[in-house]
Amino acid sequence: MLPLNQAIRLPIILTRKVHLFDLSGKIKINGPVKFSMIRFGYFGEDTAVAKDFNTLLKIRGTLIFNGGAHFGIGVTIRVENGATFEIGNNVRISNQTKIICYEKIEIGNDCRIAWECQIIDTTFHYIRNKITGEFAGLNASVKIGNNNWIGNRSNIMKGTETPDFCIIAGGSLCNQKYDIQEYSLIAGTPAKLKKTNVYRVLDEEEKDIKINSNITTI
Repeated sequence: MLPLNQAIRLPIILTRKVHLFDLSGKIKINGPVKFSMIRFGYFGEDTAVAKDFNTLLKIRGTLIFNGGAHFGIGVTIRVENGATFEIGNNVRISNQTKIICYEKIEIGNDCRIAWECQIIDTTFHYIRNKITGEFAGLNASVKIGNNNWIGNRSNIMKGTETPDFCIIAGGSLCNQKYDIQEYSLIAGTPAKLKKTNVYRVLDEEEKDIKINSNITTI
């Protein structure tokens, strides 16, 4: 699915628990290609889950990587005909998360998505107004900003758009464009703004905090 000059670098690594259901679509990697930059079925300590969880890949549309991305165990990715799923750099998607794309889903750089989340840009079935006879739209694009942290068991539904540096608390339901400032926390069903001027600490900054014993809680 990749041009030879990319494929020979083995950028995509799979465990034996990855089921390739359908690869009739396209996979693109933008930017420098490195060995093992994209992993399915690996996620550090999060691999300690039931062994019968399989990762499912069904790529009938276009899957675009803009850098490295790691996917846990039991992740489902479905990109249907004519749809585009685009992933930024340094993205981590944890175990048993489902991503189902019928139109367009974008996940920005440096995002973290916890266990058992769902990101779905369709309702699958039509809803009709009994009085007017009008149909509700079936699909609507989803756009997750850069540096977003999506808590476990959150549902990101069609039409969702979040700003950069947004925290979505565990168990939340998102179903709209959130016209809020960066560095915000949203939570609830449906999700609403709860805090501002906060963000998820990542990578080197997180290491520095763990070394420093003077941690202030909020």
